Amino acid sequence: MARTPQSYSSSVWLQLAALLLGAVFINAVMLAVQPIVSAVLLYVSVNIVLLCTGAFTLWFSIRIQKTYMADADKLRSAVALLEDKLELKTSRDDSPSAALAKVTSQVTHLLKRDQEVRHLVRVQGLIDHELAVGNRVFFESKLQHYLSDQSEVGYGAVYIIQLSHPEISRAGIKQVSRLKGCVDVLNGIAAGYADTVIARLSDTDLVMLIAGLSGKEMEKLGDRMAVLLSRASCFADCAEQDVLHIGYAEYQREQTSYQILSEADMALKTAQLHGPNAAFGFILQSDKPQAKGSVWWRSELNKALQEQRFALSFQPVFSWHDGEIIQHEVLVRLQSSDNGQIPAAIFLPMAHNCGLSSQIDQHVLIKTAKLCAADMGNYSRCSVNISIQALLEPQWWQWLDHMVISGQLEPDTLALEITEHHLLKHYKQLRKSLIKLHTLGFALIIDQVGLVIDNAVYLDELPLESVKLHPSVVRNIDQHLEQQLFVRGLIASYAGKSIRVLATGVELEAEWQVLQKLGIAGGQGFYFSQPMNQIITQSQL
Repeated sequence: MARTPQSYSSSVWLQLAALLLGAVFINAVMLAVQPIVSAVLLYVSVNIVLLCTGAFTLWFSIRIQKTYMADADKLRSAVALLEDKLELKTSRDDSPSAALAKVTSQVTHLLKRDQEVRHLVRVQGLIDHELAVGNRVFFESKLQHYLSDQSEVGYGAVYIIQLSHPEISRAGIKQVSRLKGCVDVLNGIAAGYADTVIARLSDTDLVMLIAGLSGKEMEKLGDRMAVLLSRASCFADCAEQDVLHIGYAEYQREQTSYQILSEADMALKTAQLHGPNAAFGFILQSDKPQAKGSVWWRSELNKALQEQRFALSFQPVFSWHDGEIIQHEVLVRLQSSDNGQIPAAIFLPMAHNCGLSSQIDQHVLIKTAKLCAADMGNYSRCSVNISIQALLEPQWWQWLDHMVISGQLEPDTLALEITEHHLLKHYKQLRKSLIKLHTLGFALIIDQVGLVIDNAVYLDELPLESVKLHPSVVRNIDQHLEQQLFVRGLIASYAGKSIRVLATGVELEAEWQVLQKLGIAGGQGFYFSQPMNQIITQSQL
């Protein structure tokens, strides 16, 4: 408990009184038992000692009291300065503890407000606040990513959904309500596909991208989408009326986003001519690989596991501060039975459908661990993407525990990456499991951040080491202020958690220069290095 100046004064007087009583008692004893001469000499000596001791005690107590008063004055001055900076109104009669409590409360409030502002800055340029989905800028950046990135499936579909309004008076609040209802239906449809993007193009238009959708599937989904949306509860008061139309277009890699959106818009106009609640689309006669059925994929993937036909490559992640290699991301390709090379973006969704994702994850982890163990002389950590299917399977966790206990997996040589949109979808189921991964010694990384616009509910609960931006956020960031605002807000929100923000898909020097100015911690991409066949060191670059 802290002592006040008054308690220090009382202590000093009590000490002096004790010394005086002690001196009287000692003198009385000596006079009673000693001869006169010896008693006088001893009497003088003892009193000199007692007086010196009393003087020192008094000096020391006064000095402590002055120090306390000086510290108290400094505390009052500091609290007063904080009150002035925070524009707090306090009474002169408030004790220092009461004033400090008010300051603490105000600082807590300001910190919470700061987090809200940072989140607002993060999404301000990319979100439609009425519907809580991405806006046109957000969608075009994602579409451009799917059209140009070799790691994604090279084809898919874009659907434009336009609401029609037979009565002008139904605009405004009613329109927003109907759009929200349509977004809910689209989210339900999107749940059945691996890679989707939903956004608002204009006041009355929504847009949805589905990667990997072929021609016949696209047509069936367009008709199904028209039925589900027109029968949605948000149109309950519009029975038998023309409430919406859908236009869709197939896209392929190397096309432009303008071309795709123009074709979808043309299809939308054609749908309007076909009648109420109609859907129409343009399907390309493309040269994409012939679709194979689930039986073929199951057989091919099982054989690939038995014959170890999954080839690994390693893309280094570089630190911005010193240019050193932080880690290598492990990339996987399937060497097919006809000697083809199938990228992960194509075979992983099929592995998920066949229930083989967790087995492939196990194979990749073991193979990576062996390579890391052989490279211990030039230590460099590897990061491996883990599927949502594996994380949700109890058998996979039993396997992981066994591999760690037996020493076949060294957690400190591996970082595990989890895709953000899968994490958000299954967060309640995954939270404890991901904390367990950290307890085992694995570093946790969230990747593809920015593919969806949502609150990062995991931020305050998971012991993350890094997050990795989705390539669509990085591409041409030097030309788009909205993307810069997003990244700046993201970095600010993670700064207080000591979480690194890494960029993926960096291809141009101009992109990297802007990312450095924004405060990015590191990056990977073709600007730095192509994926390598082996783990490399800084000196091998």
